Amino acid sequence: MSVLAQFAVNGIVAGSVYALIALGFALIFTASRVFHFAHGGVYTFSAFAGYTALVTLKLGIVAGFLAAIIVAALIGLIINILLYEPMKAGGVSPFVAMISSFGVLIIITHVTAMIWGSNPVVLSPGGQTTVYHFGSIYTTDAQLLIIGFAAVLAIALWIFFRHMRLGIAIRAMGNDSELAEVVGMPARRLRNISFIVGSGLVGISAMLIGLNVGIIDFNMGMDIILMATVAMIIGGLGNVGAAAGGGFVLGMIQNIAIWKIESKWQMALSFAILIVVLLFKPSGLFGEKRPATGL
Repeated sequence: MSVLAQFAVNGIVAGSVYALIALGFALIFTASRVFHFAHGGVYTFSAFAGYTALVTLKLGIVAGFLAAIIVAALIGLIINILLYEPMKAGGVSPFVAMISSFGVLIIITHVTAMIWGSNPVVLSPGGQTTVYHFGSIYTTDAQLLIIGFAAVLAIALWIFFRHMRLGIAIRAMGNDSELAEVVGMPARRLRNISFIVGSGLVGISAMLIGLNVGIIDFNMGMDIILMATVAMIIGGLGNVGAAAGGGFVLGMIQNIAIWKIESKWQMALSFAILIVVLLFKPSGLFGEKRPATGL
């Protein structure tokens, strides 16, 4: 049972990261109605921006996180302004926007490789990891940081969307963007804010995963965006809180399953879970029969 407990702790860590990534992904989807696959490219580029501040320039871990968050937020905002907003104004279908977003993912991925190289690099503030043990369970400082970040951000975002005027406005726009524009809500500005916040979250996630795994590489955004998509659909499409729940469930199942299944089957297991959920609960584990877009 101690082995299972260890896998459960690992699942909490993975689920916390997936929840953060799915939160940002779902927030952007709620605001724009676009599957923002370029989110994976933003994730990768921001990780290397954090690496530059933390390892290359030796500015410290706080500077590393700030660099990742700021770069991610700026790239997300630029993508929305230069790509999605003109497409929305021109009446381009969501499918075309999704394909274009996938193209941006590939472009950012290759630009990252051109700048930092195609070899993996070590992301560590001092080259050492502190290991803590609680009985038979082992965890690291990076894993505790992940759980702490996830808990604080979850509470902050819940307050933001439930009790702050801006968050409530974003939820209202997600429920009916056309009506929001008719009644005078600044829909374009709210979409920009959603891209800034959602992309900033993926910048945090990139640093957390990089510190936990220890290495980053230019191609790491591909897998993570697939996990974010699966998590959002499992939780409930278009529902920000449900997406976070889906991410947490996905991370838990993946890691507990390693107890009996080899880790190389994690991706296949994720899509198997997706298919089962869609068959028996098409609205998602935490979604409604008529999908909502608020928390």
